[in-house]
Amino acid sequence: MMESANRPGALKKQSLQSHYLFREIIDVFNTLNIPCWLDQGTLLGVIREGDLLKTDHDLDLGMWAEDYRKAGREIVSRLRKKGVFIETYKPHQLSITDLQGSLNMINIAFYRREKGWAVKEVYYPASGPVAEWLIGTVRFCAHAGAGTLKKKLPPGRKKALLMAAATVIPVPLWNFLCYSAGRSQYYFRPSFKMAVDEAFFLDLETVSVEDINLPVPGNPESYLELKYGPDWRRPREDWLYWQDDGAIIP
Repeated sequence: MMESANRPGALKKQSLQSHYLFREIIDVFNTLNIPCWLDQGTLLGVIREGDLLKTDHDLDLGMWAEDYRKAGREIVSRLRKKGVFIETYKPHQLSITDLQGSLNMINIAFYRREKGWAVKEVYYPASGPVAEWLIGTVRFCAHAGAGTLKKKLPPGRKKALLMAAATVIPVPLWNFLCYSAGRSQYYFRPSFKMAVDEAFFLDLETVSVEDINLPVPGNPESYLELKYGPDWRRPREDWLYWQDDGAIIP
């Protein structure tokens, strides 16, 4: 593993330093000795700009699906003690946020090892009234279960009725409804696959940002060139992961 000190150009202070949840997640994975790594736009920003991309609305990590099957319950249990909301219903990744909208969501994608390749499932953005309605239901149930619904509803008679219902229905039922609605949306969302050489994730390197060491794929420049093309150092405003990523399986 190569330290960032051996790389040309030291990384500048990161805005992710203020994202306390990101640090907590890295600590949990380190404590459990489970490998994870920066991925997608988060990796691109850290390697190319020494910071998170201004256009990124979430943070991306990757992990082996096999590790999640073995230690998923422990990972989720430890993270829930941090007071976060965890979307465990997604079949392709774990998504973590604080429910208040004050922190960017963190997505941890699951990679499967298949004949020398690291493969992950990726879903297109939600489209269609059914998927959108289910996503809205997930948000409502999540806030109802967490007791934060009052802050999210506009004032009026409807708010009073919904708050009364939220009080009567027990938290475990809200959590069940949240999971069920969340899982169901993926029946209405098409998906595709991405694949890269598994060697990128078998021999991870690290970069240091202030006092935190961040795991990255081995030879991250080559990885980024595969994903974003030979001009990956040049920012693009029109790049779409569902059509421009070089790892997409045709």
